[in-house]
Amino acid sequence: MEEKLSIKVENVSKVYNLYDNSSQRLKEILSVSNKSHHREFYALRDINFEVKRGETFGIIGTNGSGKSTLLKLITGVATQTAGQITVNGKISALLELGAGFNRNYTGIENIFLNGTMMGYTREEMEKKVDDIVEFADIGEFIYQPVKNYSSGMFARLAFAVAINIEPEILIVDEALSVGDVFFQNKCYKKFEELRAKNITVIFVSHDIGIVKQLCSRVLWIEKGVQQMVGDSTEVCNEYSNCILAKRAKEYKADEADDQSADVCAVGNEVFDLDSLPEISYTNESILNDDVKILSCYLADQNGKRVSSCLAGEKYTLSIFFSSRIEISNCVVGFVIETVKGLWVINCNSLNTGMKKGVRIKGGSMNRADFEFEMPKIVNGDYVIGVAVSEGSLMDFKVLTWLYNVLYLQITNVPGNDGILKLESDIQIVSGEMKNE
Repeated sequence: MEEKLSIKVENVSKVYNLYDNSSQRLKEILSVSNKSHHREFYALRDINFEVKRGETFGIIGTNGSGKSTLLKLITGVATQTAGQITVNGKISALLELGAGFNRNYTGIENIFLNGTMMGYTREEMEKKVDDIVEFADIGEFIYQPVKNYSSGMFARLAFAVAINIEPEILIVDEALSVGDVFFQNKCYKKFEELRAKNITVIFVSHDIGIVKQLCSRVLWIEKGVQQMVGDSTEVCNEYSNCILAKRAKEYKADEADDQSADVCAVGNEVFDLDSLPEISYTNESILNDDVKILSCYLADQNGKRVSSCLAGEKYTLSIFFSSRIEISNCVVGFVIETVKGLWVINCNSLNTGMKKGVRIKGGSMNRADFEFEMPKIVNGDYVIGVAVSEGSLMDFKVLTWLYNVLYLQITNVPGNDGILKLESDIQIVSGEMKNE
């Protein structure tokens, strides 16, 4: 195996024999003719991927897709039916919270127990225990039996042990959701630290936003079958669209549709569609033959179409869409994302002040204008996606959603490492310390 690879999975399948009842299993065992009394279930079928050393690699899929089975094969808890798995490095796997913990032992005792199971000596663990206790941050409970812990405390200790022994490969399966938001933030920062130390992280989660943010590449499996493996944003967007059951078709105007005429009316205005910029989008967009976004552009205060913007200046985002059908409560919106897929702004017609959606007539041409002051987003490149939905703010159905419609560049917010730059009135008061 190449040194730069931590994990290589080649043509791996896992098959379970399923029996209708225990007697069928017994009949098969005792059969002299080797007659089969079971049916085969493929938990995984012909899975192939590689994980580079130091990479944070994501695995996604719906419940029952085979994610946990795959992790068990990688860690050696189970054995594949076919194919080969090569692992180069010591693994610390957090597949189930508290797996390997003795509930009658104290937190401190379980730290040493898990270290021993990982192959560390007591002397080696004594050098790590202070960091583990500090990271877990559960106070005096560290000296109490873990059977008295809350689920949150259990999560903290389990993660603290898994992360701070600094294995060559760390595998995390969904368990992070148990900790509170502050502990989750601490864990995410630790992941970045591990990546800087060239430690490989395999991250399994249903939180697609976090997967996009943490992982450089992602594997998507469904019902045991590999769907995609590649760039995290691309794979996660495809997965999200599949969940919404809105897979893309060729997005072309229907020549027989009246909405494709060269000139369309919007309210009392008439717009020449040929004068509007053509729409572009990535192929994972959610498309709809009845509701189509025909054009979109960003304009400055003088009406000039722009892609390079200045924070603090006013702009208008205009979205043109046609609808063959009546939409009783139409919601129009847009998102501004980092190139990594992290949402910076999520704006729609309801969360900006409208009390309810607008009724859109069937056979209509429509325009939504969002006038706003560009917030102080850190200098860099961003993309804009636009959408038309139906429903309320808390309960809506996406009709069409186009990813990566517009490119946006912010150029005038220097000296800021965060996403947003905060303007604040500040005051610093100095005084003498009171003596007790």
